[in-house]
Amino acid sequence: MLAGVLYTVYAETGTDTLSSSNNNSIPQQLFITGENIIHTVKPDESLFNIARIYGVSYPAIARANGIDNPNLIFPEQKLVIPLNVIVPKTTERGILINVPEFRMYVFNNRMLAGVYPICIGLVTWQTPLGEFMIVDKVRDPAWYMPLEIAEREKVKREIIPAGPDNPLGDRWIGTSVRHTGIHGTNQPMSIGKALSHGCVRLYPEDIHKVFEEVAVGDTGAFIYEPVKIYAAEKEILIEVHPDIYSLISGVEALAREKLKELNLLDKINPEKLEEELKRISGIPVSIGR
Repeated sequence: MLAGVLYTVYAETGTDTLSSSNNNSIPQQLFITGENIIHTVKPDESLFNIARIYGVSYPAIARANGIDNPNLIFPEQKLVIPLNVIVPKTTERGILINVPEFRMYVFNNRMLAGVYPICIGLVTWQTPLGEFMIVDKVRDPAWYMPLEIAEREKVKREIIPAGPDNPLGDRWIGTSVRHTGIHGTNQPMSIGKALSHGCVRLYPEDIHKVFEEVAVGDTGAFIYEPVKIYAAEKEILIEVHPDIYSLISGVEALAREKLKELNLLDKINPEKLEEELKRISGIPVSIGR
């Protein structure tokens, strides 16, 4: 799970459902979990090293701190570690993957069991959206290159046995979506990026946790919500992520549409909203008056 002080606050606005084939859907109540912390950079630390300490991706830290070049950090620099997130939906049990925020949510007995950073499919080989079921779980899998990959990349098909060269890592969770699974990786620096052939990669330590948390027959969904809004009492927060696959008309239009649906447009500070829509920090930001 993402590190840091954990707290959960349920919102008073915004309801929806995450449906599943076993009819375990429950009403959604957006909630916020985790707490951002400040990390002081030590000599010889890299953004990737820091990310692994806290169980987040280094691109997420870069976005949260407005860092354009992740190689340019310096000792004593103060960095916000993005552990505070708005959970987009809830479900009885299973997996929720919000593609544009590069995060996976795992639920058990209606409780949030874990939040994990992920790698998603390339812009030219997108992670498919929609519901799925977990169909198998394999320890130390061999990788059989799909014919589609060989054809598109014009390479010879190969089989890579379990071991350090296997791109699947040492755990595979198969889904009902063709050629799309959830697995580890031998390229941990890819976490937080769009670099896979559609599958979802996790850090080696995280796939071990998820592998034990889910079971064959559990359901899940790949969703696409680059804008999330949390509102309770007088607090209004917005969390904005890049439209990585260019599937919406724009994050600004989507944000205003969501705020309008929740009757919040007259309760926000337009300048704060505009600032975050330009910055796209990927962390919950207050936009209330």
